[in-house]
Amino acid sequence: MKFIHTADWHLGSQLHNIERKKECEMFLQWLTSTIIENEIQALIIAGDIYDKATPSIEAQTMYHRFLASLVGTCCKNIIVVGGNHDSAHLLDANKDLLRLLNISVVGSISNLELEKACFKLFNAHDEVIGICMAVPFIREAELHNIVVDDDSDADNFYASAHKRIYDTLYRIAKKIRNDERVPIIATGHLYASNLEGRLALARSQDSHDDGMKVIDVLGNLGNIPPHIFPPVDYVALGHIHYTTMVDKNPSIRYSGSPFVMGFDDADIPHYVLCVDVKGGECPIVQKLETPSPYRYKRISGTVDEIKHKLNEMIAESVDNAEHKETFIELCYVRMYDVDIDVVLEDTLKKLPAHIKIINRKPIEQNDATKNIHDTTYSVHELKALTDKEIFTKLILTNIQCDEKSEEGKALLEKFLPLFMKVAAEIE
Repeated sequence: MKFIHTADWHLGSQLHNIERKKECEMFLQWLTSTIIENEIQALIIAGDIYDKATPSIEAQTMYHRFLASLVGTCCKNIIVVGGNHDSAHLLDANKDLLRLLNISVVGSISNLELEKACFKLFNAHDEVIGICMAVPFIREAELHNIVVDDDSDADNFYASAHKRIYDTLYRIAKKIRNDERVPIIATGHLYASNLEGRLALARSQDSHDDGMKVIDVLGNLGNIPPHIFPPVDYVALGHIHYTTMVDKNPSIRYSGSPFVMGFDDADIPHYVLCVDVKGGECPIVQKLETPSPYRYKRISGTVDEIKHKLNEMIAESVDNAEHKETFIELCYVRMYDVDIDVVLEDTLKKLPAHIKIINRKPIEQNDATKNIHDTTYSVHELKALTDKEIFTKLILTNIQCDEKSEEGKALLEKFLPLFMKVAAEIE
């Protein structure tokens, strides 16, 4: 069985007000062509199709036009599961109609018989080529409704409840498969532990539970251990925005987002995964780099270092005929009483029309060579923080500002009192 695994499209998202419609349309047209050229039999979209629960009409139109572009092609199976950014109700609203077009949508498994989350996949000759366990993002409230008799302690509930659901679906999938030697494919939209690559987690000396550090307070949502997944032939995951394996297992993977979702990942390639798998065999996975009409770049350092790098880009643009539209974020070492635009005035005037400075962020000297998004805290460190401190850090991390900056002060002054009021009411 040959299929494409992709996720985290976040249609309708914005990056510093950059118009991304052209970028999304280029990707979707490329994906349609890639599916046809490679004779792909199935497409799995593992959550976060949209960036918001209430996506724009434009974002919905792009999504539905793409689905329509695959009707009548070699791709006879399209599987769409909901992510944490998606509205399950919106995705599920048209699922009965889409099912007539061989498009299976599982926005949520709440109030859904688990048997309906498992189904057969067919080729052009109506022969069974695989079984899919379509698992979307599952919110904690849904877990408590589905797994009502779980006696695990609170720290283990999220993982153990997921394991119960996956084990139940695996039994159903094996029953559906019967004696046919076809692969079983599972999906998921969650944060798994033991990742490789940019978010690889080192064992903490100050260990707790499995000794792993917590990354991104809001994005962690469970830190699911790999053992919760049953021995299926492939697990197609979404939620992490770069391509990686889980626990060095070639059968459990994140495809990553096909787009640059922030300047912190501007310099890494983005992919969809082309997977060829047979029942009981290790999958053959090919990474297909996605196209973009734009180039994103983050330049960090002192003002002099930034000036030098910009001048290098100007010189390169003279020799490069491609002239792809380029958006740059400048992360400069903070200089009090110095306006970076004034210091760089002459250099900025030389920038070609296709190179645009889209954002400027001051950083401290010690952060000049460090990714300013990569703020990590151990479990013990998080427990030591007050609600006010956690919310303060989340605001400042989100806007990438120091609490001493005017922007940071203004936002903290605006939102902290509201948060503390809500926290007090909940308490």
